Amino acid sequence: MKTVVSIGVALAGSLIALRCLPPGLRERVTCSVKRRVSGSFEHMMAGLLESSRPKLIMSVLPKLQVQNDQIISELQEPNEHVREQPLLH
Repeated sequence: MKTVVSIGVALAGSLIALRCLPPGLRERVTCSVKRRVSGSFEHMMAGLLESSRPKLIMSVLPKLQVQNDQIISELQEPNEHVREQPLLH
């Protein structure tokens, strides 16, 4: 419990310190942190087995995006036809 509290306090202090930085410096720091986190994530994903759940989920995401785009386009087509029809009074 003490570990969780100390991590929370450290995180809160880091966020407060980050907010106190000038905007230009803050942007450089956040970009650097994002690059490090992204690199760590890629390294972790590379070390996983192909059958691991995170890799399976990541392999399905592009298919879901395509499917969602198709559904959205199919839903927009009837809406366009309804808008084109004159209103009946």
